[in-house]
Amino acid sequence: MTFEPALWYAVTARDNNETCRNYEQTFPINPFYSNDGVHVSVQCGVCGQPMEILTAELLDPQPEVS
Repeated sequence: MTFEPALWYAVTARDNNETCRNYEQTFPINPFYSNDGVHVSVQCGVCGQPMEILTAELLDPQPEVS
């Protein structure tokens, strides 16, 4: 999956950590900021482990940030 830097996306992510109570659960994350477009990750709020990003859709229009 390729992310462009400094843009907002709608993503879905899945927790693949077998020891976490969120194991195999999928979460929508909208909006999701791509930062530099290279170091893109989602962390589980329960176990703190990286989650697998399953889908990503560029938001159009991009949210206005003040």
